[in-house]
Formats: sequence, C-alpha cells, structure tokens
Amino acid sequence: MIALPLAAAAVLLAGCGSGGADKAAKTDAAQAKPGTGGNEAKDTPIRVTVDPADGTQGVAPGKPITVTADSGTLASVRIVDAQNRAIEGTTGPDGRTWTSTTRTVPSAAYTVTATTRDKKGVETPVTSKFGTLKADTVNKVTLRPANGGTFGVGQPVSVMFDYAVKDKAEVERNLKVTTTPNVEGSWGWTKDQSGKDRVDWRPREFWPSGTKITLNADLGGVASGPGTYFTRDYESTFTVGTNRVVQVDIPKHRLTVLEDGVAVKTIKMSAGSNEFPTRGGTHVILNKNAKETLDSTTVGLGDSYNLPDVPWVVHFTSSGTFFHSAAWNTDNIGVTNTSHGCVGMTVPDAEWFFNRVQVGDPVVVKGSSNTETTEPGNGFGNWQLTYDQWKAKSALAG
Repeated sequence: MIALPLAAAAVLLAGCGSGGADKAAKTDAAQAKPGTGGNEAKDTPIRVTVDPADGTQGVAPGKPITVTADSGTLASVRIVDAQNRAIEGTTGPDGRTWTSTTRTVPSAAYTVTATTRDKKGVETPVTSKFGTLKADTVNKVTLRPANGGTFGVGQPVSVMFDYAVKDKAEVERNLKVTTTPNVEGSWGWTKDQSGKDRVDWRPREFWPSGTKITLNADLGGVASGPGTYFTRDYESTFTVGTNRVVQVDIPKHRLTVLEDGVAVKTIKMSAGSNEFPTRGGTHVILNKNAKETLDSTTVGLGDSYNLPDVPWVVHFTSSGTFFHSAAWNTDNIGVTNTSHGCVGMTVPDAEWFFNRVQVGDPVVVKGSSNTETTEPGNGFGNWQLTYDQWKAKSALAG
C-alpha cells in the first residue's frame, strides 16, 4: 500500500487482495467528528488497485494488466518499461477500469503511473512497479521476404522460428497479413528444409502484379513453448513486381519465360536425366548467385560432381534444384536431358535468364517423370498443394 498525503483527497494504491487501503479509509472515517461544521467529514480516499501488485516480480510475460479506481475516475494510465516503451490499453465505460491491450515481455521492469480524478476535479498521480520473469529461451524469427523490396507473383510471406512452436494456434492468431488490393490467402504450417518450424501465408492464386503486402507479427510476450518466449514484434513490407512465370517443358527440352501471359523468350535447356528427373510441379525462385560452386556432396549425391565457379545460378528448391549455365554440356542442351535434376542452359541464355527473373517468380515444371512431391518446406513448395489443401495446414483451420 502507498498512501500519499493530499490536501483535499487521498489516493491509496494497493495490490490485489491488499486490505491496507480499506483500513486507512475506515481510520479516516472514524476520525471525522460530527457537529463541528459543514465540512467536518473527510473526503473518502480513492483507492487504486493495480494487478500485478506493486513490487511483484516474476510476472508471466503477456499477462494482462488492470488498473482500477474504486471511486472517481482514471484520468490517465501510463505503463512503460525501462526503455520507455509503452504498454497500450483502454479505459472501460465507467472510467474506473483500465486494461492493457498489448503484452509485456520477459525480463522487463515496468512502472505504472495512474492519475485519478475525484468529484471535485482534483487529479492525483500514484505509482506502482512490477517485473516480468526471465525467459528460459528467447525465440526469434526469420522473415522472408525481409523488409522492403520487390518480388515475384509466387512469393509467400514466410515466418521461420529458431525454436519449435508448441502453441501454433496462439502464434498464428498474432500474425496478420494486410494487402492492397485485398487478396484472399491463408497461413499454413510446415517444416522448413532445415528442420525448423515455419508458417507461410500464400494467396489462393498468384499475387496480382503491384500488390503491396505487410506482415505484422505481434509476438512480443507470446509463449512459444514452456519457458520459451518471443521478446519483440516484427514487421515486413514488400511489393509484387512483374507477373512473370517460368515454364519448363521437360520432354521438349525448352523453358519459356512468360510476362503477363505473353512469351518473351524460349530457351533451349537440358533437364534431369531419367535416373535423376527434375522435380515436377510449381516451385518459386529462391535466390540467385552470379557465380557458385556446384558440389554434389551438398545435395546428397556423393562425389558425382564438383564444378567450381559456375556462372548464373538460380535456385528453385532448397534441396538443390537450380537453373544454371552448363558450358560442359553444350551438345545436349535442347536435345536430351542429362543432368542430376538441374536445368542447364548455354552461358549466354543463362545470363539473360539470370538478369530477367526475380526472387519469387513461379517455376512450373511440366512433363517430368519424377513422382516425388516437393514438400512445402523445400524452398517454397507451397504451390504443390491446392488452396484447400493449403488452408487445412492452418493451425486455426476448422
């Protein structure tokens, strides 16, 4: 209990369950002597109750904070941590109860300053302090795309977690995607190729060109598992660029780049052999390297090949399926499929392709004999599923 000496009114601060303020109020009332004039009784003190109570430590992060005045009204409530970051909240219709609308985070010290207003308009501040418990483990996220930039029409919004997420529904409830114009889409959970938990938001169909997308991940204070918390919020914004789709026709040994549905270039290529057929279905361009060493040991093919400094490499699965130049295979390009699953081109065509496409462009592989389904977490294999199949992967489905 904190009792503040006031000239006209007293405000007493108590934690939940404290009887100190009631005792003080009764004492004041007992000391008032009747019959000594019109103002002989003291004004009843306003009692402010804060939950968590003053001095409490080890409060669970994310626990709602309430501030209540037993009479008068709350003129203002301000709650900040040691870095002056505020907790937001709203005051109820009676003006006496304030409830937080944003969460506290782990390992933080908070100061509550509540100002009351009595029936005479006198305002009085009171202060309370509490601290949140330390997280055993701090979970962090990797956002793709990172904030800013322009990406292709197949690019999902992706959130990957450093540590496993136990309560996926609670995490998903705190993720929001806003698009301009409005685009229908859904979250879906998967395991990234790295083994980490990941949740992606993909539209029903490819994005309309020019769409602006914003992710708000309000995760600060959310528990992702026992003793594991997020300590901050995240935001990412990106724009969708040209409506470009890469079509790979395995039997014809050709790939075609279409923009707004119109073919801008058809390129001779050599895809995966019968022994190592290229993965079929719809993929997404992940990244581009102007020069890269192609090493079979990194994709589970033993010592089949090691090709240093191959120019114009474009990835479209995490498991090792690339577009690239293939100067060593010129005789087979456009004639037969001889690779270990990648799509090889002449050096000039590979350079043109590298400079033309962008991360997020869809890659549609047709006519492959490969019956292996690319998992959603292998790159962005989200488009291997129908939209209804993808929606069913939401933790909030049904």
